[in-house]
Amino acid sequence: MTIEQSIRAQKAKENFNSGYNCSQSVLLAYEDYLQAKGLEPKTVLRMASPMGGGISRLREVCGAVSALCLLIGLTDGYDTPDDEKKKALYSKVQELVLQFQDCKGSIICRELLGLEQKHDQPTPSKRTKEYYAERPCADLCATAAAIFEENYHQELPKVPET
Repeated sequence: MTIEQSIRAQKAKENFNSGYNCSQSVLLAYEDYLQAKGLEPKTVLRMASPMGGGISRLREVCGAVSALCLLIGLTDGYDTPDDEKKKALYSKVQELVLQFQDCKGSIICRELLGLEQKHDQPTPSKRTKEYYAERPCADLCATAAAIFEENYHQELPKVPET
């Protein structure tokens, strides 16, 4: 499946272009899945809100990658100490995060954006036409959403085509 064929990837891209941060955009593309797992999307969006800008504009791990990890944890995570489950989870996270890295060249926000400075001011950039035109973030969100969909499509509720 390509990113263009992925309904969830397209939803993640639309979410970003509607003003959500990278992490929120990817997670919201799985709103039905979150609900099926007993999570209120509004709560998840609040939890993901500091992850934008590579963790609150620190420009570290891309928010889309953080959301990918959270979705993997929701599906394959563990809730009691268990070294085997931890190993299996970490293995899956590494596999999919490295898949993102292979596709996009990095998992670090500042590298993906071509920024020199390590940390940024906490004030978010205004979402303007120019902002969206110069940022690869919508495509990064689409990539993360598509990677999860491709690897977990059997676990996911069927999304009707629009």
